[in-house]
Amino acid sequence: MIQHTSKVVRVTVMFRCIARSYFRKANGVLLLYDVTSESSFLNVRAWVEQIQESTEGQIPMCIIGNKVDLREEHPEGCVSTAHGEKLANAYGALFCETSAKEGTNIVEAVLHLAREVKKTAIVTDQSESEVRLSSSSPKRTLNDCC
Repeated sequence: MIQHTSKVVRVTVMFRCIARSYFRKANGVLLLYDVTSESSFLNVRAWVEQIQESTEGQIPMCIIGNKVDLREEHPEGCVSTAHGEKLANAYGALFCETSAKEGTNIVEAVLHLAREVKKTAIVTDQSESEVRLSSSSPKRTLNDCC
């Protein structure tokens, strides 16, 4: 049992290291948790912190509660919509609930994040495209020489 646990820990550490390099280059992040599993919901905080440590500035995030179709079958121990919204608000993230089994809100969640990524890209492009004037002399071209 101890040997198996140490392998799981090593795999988890390796995955988190690899994930950091993906986060650095990400334009947006979808974070899913299982609404029937409080532990998966609690892990979202650790993932958000890792994303924030790995990226420069703030990138759009969407926190998604999945498996809402199972809420009626498992009413006790489910993460409520209100708790999901509260967590998303705490991190300035979008929030959505989905059911992959039923196909509910999957496309909507991705489109919601895509719109935010596009807004962020437009703002970034506008700030990078500002014209800067300098007092240095203009560069010479080949026609100016000799």
